[in-house]
Amino acid sequence: MKTGLLLAALLLPFAAVAQGLYKWTDEKGGVHYSDRPPAGNTGQKMNVAPPPPGSQAAPRSRSWQEQQQDANERRFQQEKQQKEAQQSAQEAQQKCLHARGALDTLKRERPIFRVDPQGEREYMSDEERQRQIAGWQQQADAHCR
Repeated sequence: MKTGLLLAALLLPFAAVAQGLYKWTDEKGGVHYSDRPPAGNTGQKMNVAPPPPGSQAAPRSRSWQEQQQDANERRFQQEKQQKEAQQSAQEAQQKCLHARGALDTLKRERPIFRVDPQGEREYMSDEERQRQIAGWQQQADAHCR
């Protein structure tokens, strides 16, 4: 009997739209639904409005072209992320090499100088050398792994 009710509930929207819906009770007290009245019994015709258009429409399945387009987009995004990560790693490596080179030069005991606009040498003081070493060490710590 429960199977009949379940089937009736599933067929209810379709049967109602087709011809109408009839409800009757059998001699055992079971309630039945059908699109036709039972033989020998008129049953009770039910007035059921059809569902509004689009209310029970099945969700549109995606075509293979749409699925392929999504897969291509995901692949493109992954490749883009990989390229960005690779470029970032290369930039960090270049900064690391530059910082290590500057540290190597600063840590040597030779005097370091610049040439001013008049062509004279200006030598770096010990305090300035220590500040430069500290700055380049921070750069090396940040970019060298």
